[in-house]
Amino acid sequence: MYKSLWKNLHGAVCSINFYSDNGIKLTSLTGFKVDNYIVTDEYIYKILKCDEVVFQFVKDDGFSQSRTIKMSFIEFTDRVNRLVEYENEGFALIEFDQIDTSEIPSMSINLEKDFSIGQQIAVIGYHVDQDNLSLKNGIISSFFKQKNDKRFIQFDAAIKQGNSGSPLIDVESGKVIGVAGYRLAAITKSYEAFKQIIEENLRLLKKSEGQMNILEIDPIQVLIANQNQLKQVSKEFYRSAAMSFGYAHEICSLSNYIEILNASDYVENSMQTPL
Repeated sequence: MYKSLWKNLHGAVCSINFYSDNGIKLTSLTGFKVDNYIVTDEYIYKILKCDEVVFQFVKDDGFSQSRTIKMSFIEFTDRVNRLVEYENEGFALIEFDQIDTSEIPSMSINLEKDFSIGQQIAVIGYHVDQDNLSLKNGIISSFFKQKNDKRFIQFDAAIKQGNSGSPLIDVESGKVIGVAGYRLAAITKSYEAFKQIIEENLRLLKKSEGQMNILEIDPIQVLIANQNQLKQVSKEFYRSAAMSFGYAHEICSLSNYIEILNASDYVENSMQTPL
């Protein structure tokens, strides 16, 4: 069952890598193709600066490259659809118009909320520190709602940073029922809170920098260096942390956005067609 699922669907999943101008990978997510769009986690809205974005698809072995698509960050931001962002759906759509992706398979979306606790699921995605695509299995363990009344799916497959944007797949039908969101996890919230504490400490310390000297050493600079070390160590812990369960945004509404976008493209193209 899982072997067939992998064979049919792995080709639609890609890593989305963000690089600085000197070629350093800043972060990465997972995405997957639906029609002529790449679907991923809402985290891409938080990425405000980089130099290049690279979409990488792999072959059946999970690591040999099958297709690489590169674009500047400016082009990438132009392709990110903001309608989904404004509606706070939890997932994001990246338009791949005028890019030939005919050889890349497209995933199907489950349009009904007919899945239940105990149902078998699979997650196909990447880890931020690895280039290979992997398949994980589990079950739906629960559901919950947040303040915006949107429902989230809790599943017991282990995930790591980089799995954000991975498709949550109903094993029986092979259709996508959700988009994994790593930032929903408690460990992410703790990490963000810890970062805020360190940033506040640095802000206060820098106000006093240069005002004290002990044996020709500024103790404030020592404390600033210490806080920056803690910041780096916490980042590495967060990058390597794995969770025995994950959360996903429901994706039933995705088809509505694609219909709206395809209709608007049709209208726009019709208006541009000469008589």
